[in-house]
Amino acid sequence: MPERFCHIAGVARIAATLALSAVTFGLLGCEKEPEPPVDHTAILYKGVRPIEVRENATPAGEHIAALQKRIDMRYPMMVGDTLDVTILEFKSDVYAMDYYINSGRFQGITPILRGEHLEQSIRSDARIFIFTHDSFRRYERIDLENYVRGFPGYHGGFPQEFLSLPFEHRDANRTSIQTQNFLGLKSFFPVLVQSYRDANLQWSVARSWEQVEDDVYRQWAAQLKPVTPQGIARDVEVSYFNVGEGVNGMATHLPGGRVVVVWGYLSWFDLERRFFTASDRVYEARY
Repeated sequence: MPERFCHIAGVARIAATLALSAVTFGLLGCEKEPEPPVDHTAILYKGVRPIEVRENATPAGEHIAALQKRIDMRYPMMVGDTLDVTILEFKSDVYAMDYYINSGRFQGITPILRGEHLEQSIRSDARIFIFTHDSFRRYERIDLENYVRGFPGYHGGFPQEFLSLPFEHRDANRTSIQTQNFLGLKSFFPVLVQSYRDANLQWSVARSWEQVEDDVYRQWAAQLKPVTPQGIARDVEVSYFNVGEGVNGMATHLPGGRVVVVWGYLSWFDLERRFFTASDRVYEARY
């Protein structure tokens, strides 16, 4: 069978699989249970109880997107030295990651000297922990990490949503989260973006963090600059668009609610192959 017809048949099989599995996906899906309230006065640091706890459930003055609560705690570690802990709680993991990566306020595991104090930070799920202590005192990173692990509902590691994106040819230095603007357009839902490079070819894959309602997806897609693809069969469930000179793009709303977008300096034929690979990976991941 000629290569072109093999490719079309493969695309058809993927589309059929997605359609036939939609009902099963809906039955298997379940909502994440809310975490129980945390009694911050009972959270110990190396056996020490906080002497001060202040919770602000409406931190509007912070001007941080999707920030839902700020907690400030103080631990008396020794004479003349206290450990101050600020916890920023966000609407979800993706907003905490967005702020941690893109705000320019944090340096990962590298302590930051601010005046006479050192500041260290750790992101965990939807929380960002900011530790401030005397610059002359040594606070081991492992102790701070153990403190974070002691919080109810802790889940370590990178969010599994990233694991659904294709692995081959990843550009390790071009991974991002976008919550406000996407492809230069207003974003109606947060997305994870991973870029790829193979020889002279460059492209990017994005997926929505969570399920997206159909009307919300259509509202975002209406901003795209539509084009007619050349050399491939047009799919009515896919939006074909240009992002700029020579940059082609494809987007779709998968059964189950995830959005997948692929764009890059590729021919429509090469782009389509990567688009269906990414769509299949995201759909089969079930998260």
